[in-house]
Amino acid sequence: MSNDTAHSSPSPSRPVGDDSSEIRGRFDDGPTTVVLEIVEAVAAVTNQEPDAMSPLYHTIDPEALTDLVTSARDHPIDVSFSYEGCRVTVSSDGCVVVDPPAN
Repeated sequence: MSNDTAHSSPSPSRPVGDDSSEIRGRFDDGPTTVVLEIVEAVAAVTNQEPDAMSPLYHTIDPEALTDLVTSARDHPIDVSFSYEGCRVTVSSDGCVVVDPPAN
């Protein structure tokens, strides 16, 4: 796990003016929105249906992750992990960044 920062948006989107294939998304402070944003962003990067992917809890504890990135703190935090071959970074400012698998 590592530390970063982000906040809220309903669905994954590509950064404007960026030619990279990463997906960026945002979440609000709701516990399900963090998990949904991660799953939807990874599904978009990997061109899969979310229900065809392995459950996120096989990779990371979703409750602990949500508590970590949504709790009030003095310093921003970023958490990075691998899921479905992608590098996922979730930040306490509500941002989710998914880098595609390296081929």
